[in-house]
Amino acid sequence: MATRAQETLTEVVEQQGEMTPEDRFIEEQIEWLKGHRAETGASFTEIASWTGIAHGTVSNLLGKGYAGNRKKYADMIAKYRHTLESQSEVVADLPEKPGYFETPTSSAINRYLQWAQRGRLVLIVTGAGLGKTETARNFLRDNHNSFMATMTASTSGIMPMQQRVLRALGEKQAVGSPAHLSELICDKVRNLRHAVIIIDEAQHLSIKALEEIRSWHDETGVGIALMGNERVQQSIYGISRAADFAQIFSRIGLSLTRPQAVQGDAEALAAAWGITDPKIIAKIAEFASKPGALRGATFALEVAHLMAVTQGTAVTLEHLTKAWAQNSRTAK
Repeated sequence: MATRAQETLTEVVEQQGEMTPEDRFIEEQIEWLKGHRAETGASFTEIASWTGIAHGTVSNLLGKGYAGNRKKYADMIAKYRHTLESQSEVVADLPEKPGYFETPTSSAINRYLQWAQRGRLVLIVTGAGLGKTETARNFLRDNHNSFMATMTASTSGIMPMQQRVLRALGEKQAVGSPAHLSELICDKVRNLRHAVIIIDEAQHLSIKALEEIRSWHDETGVGIALMGNERVQQSIYGISRAADFAQIFSRIGLSLTRPQAVQGDAEALAAAWGITDPKIIAKIAEFASKPGALRGATFALEVAHLMAVTQGTAVTLEHLTKAWAQNSRTAK
């Protein structure tokens, strides 16, 4: 059965007579992109982002017509199309990457987030790659009145931090003085039951920004969970030794410190991937004990599965070892 693109192409041929191979190629790519947009429900802006073609050009190509160099854009569409097709072939053969799965570490993080829901201020410190962010995202999916704002180097000050938190609370136009923004935050959470604000990557925050967050907790009783690496712990424990900034330290009800994976984390990762070979599980545990923890082990598992698919075999210990070595070289 002919596709709509083929039918349209036939109509064009009948209307314009015999087309050159280049014209046929151009029409094929444009008609494919029209069908792709219809299938995905994508906007012209999204199509422009995916293909690299300017927004206005995309709308002309797929709409009333484009009188410029259509070959150039047909080539860009073909390149994008080839990428999708090649990725589809890889994904079809690879096992699906596990989503959130419970580990001993994620269970501990969940308990601390639940404690924060009781109107407490908690500190969660883990090494890189132990899944604290993914655990927090899963918590957001399961719990009402929970919000997460992720900090970066550019949001270390009070106002950028407030704007990031307000965005998490649904406020897109956060303008005004820092005092006004904090009032706005407090107004949004004051009467919410079991509300918790999760501040991820809190190590980026200045001491004054941390104190501003503490003030929301004091004024409204909203739960606060500060999550990050050891640097946020160093900052807060440093605050405890400074009289001017001792208030946040004194309000931390619980503090979880998990610098590296614990026994059971790697086993949970292996189980999520459907791996039962004891030797492979032991190797995963070895990788998970290194910097990068479960994240690094996951990358190695992905590459190992790609190697195995290429060779038409099941994943072996050799695949995993080679994948880890390859990731290690790339990381350097």
